[in-house]
Amino acid sequence: MPEDLPKQIIKKTQVSFLVTKLGLYAISITARCKGKNDLKVEIDELSFREIPPKDNVQKYDIPPAWNGTKLKGLSQTNIFILLLDEGEHVIDFTPEGQAKVEKFSYWQIEDPTHVEFNLNQQADEGDKRPWFTFALVDLPLKSIEAEITVNWHYFDGDDVKLIIDNQVEENPSSRLWKDWIWHATPKQLLSGPKKEQKVITKDFPKEIHYVEFWADKTPTLHNIILDLGNLKSEPAQPEPTNIPTVKNPKWTGDFSDDTDQVILARALFGEARNTLVPDEARIAIGWVVKNRVESSGWPNTYWEVITTPSQFSSFNIGDDNRLFVEDPLHKNNAIDKKAWEHTYDLAKKIIEGEITDPTQGANHYYDDSIGVPGLAKDRKPTLTISYINQYEEEANIFFLNL
Repeated sequence: MPEDLPKQIIKKTQVSFLVTKLGLYAISITARCKGKNDLKVEIDELSFREIPPKDNVQKYDIPPAWNGTKLKGLSQTNIFILLLDEGEHVIDFTPEGQAKVEKFSYWQIEDPTHVEFNLNQQADEGDKRPWFTFALVDLPLKSIEAEITVNWHYFDGDDVKLIIDNQVEENPSSRLWKDWIWHATPKQLLSGPKKEQKVITKDFPKEIHYVEFWADKTPTLHNIILDLGNLKSEPAQPEPTNIPTVKNPKWTGDFSDDTDQVILARALFGEARNTLVPDEARIAIGWVVKNRVESSGWPNTYWEVITTPSQFSSFNIGDDNRLFVEDPLHKNNAIDKKAWEHTYDLAKKIIEGEITDPTQGANHYYDDSIGVPGLAKDRKPTLTISYINQYEEEANIFFLNL
């Protein structure tokens, strides 16, 4: 394991690793925790959540995380499969309580169409709990082939459950073990272990997919093959260079290169960077953007909503705040750096619904120190936020649903 990754994770820990060329990679992490202790990871600021999405975003009770209540101190291996560009990459380990990391490794996958893992891994003895999760990041999935051995142990037998994108694969040959497609039977006391290879066809599109194997007792997982289809025959997409991040948010010249989190953070930073403006206002402005994205009357992407001409003044060419939109850190001072990182964090929480909408669905807002738009004169605000502006005068930001 990397020297900077402690075995016992008790606080947020960041580990970096180097990739020498663009390609498909596997990142394998084995960890264990129990009780109310949990662990999640983010890869290059990419966070994972439940499938399908819920209003209440899950971060720890999801397949590619380690949930102590489910694991009861047993180990779980999560393997992330994703495209990585050449250069340095970062993994953030964030515990709730503490967790023990036992193994960490990564490698390039030579044949992206035929992703094979020779594991020969026997499960720790335990009852009905997560064992292996394969997280496919923005990849298709045609089929899964797995070879597993199960055996009978006097009064109970080994079983393995397969869950794909939160759907349990049912066993068509057994009503008793309908949720466990690999299972042992009492007759194996005489016949011994049973090794079975099964193929499950899915033909899923390019998205995030979770393939989970749950273990009961001590089965052995020998081999996994993930068929991602003929990726090489798909037209190559140009890879954007220097994609903006929280550490290097400088504009590339095309706002469509931004992630949703970066472009929303730019908007919040440009529109309400002033330290006299409360976070309540930034959150409300963020929700105005999100409400537009989720409305049929507006574009359905953050960057298109935010860059629509004459909607958010900080994006106008010549506006005093445009420099802070193009490069929030252009002044290179600690105050702006801290404010930008905080704004970036708020953007993520708004997008993922971790902060509820205080505006009651508003899709417009205005500051009365600048003026009142004609459309707003006869409308009742859904939210009003007062603050002291830079001229030490009281001002109000009004939020409306127009």
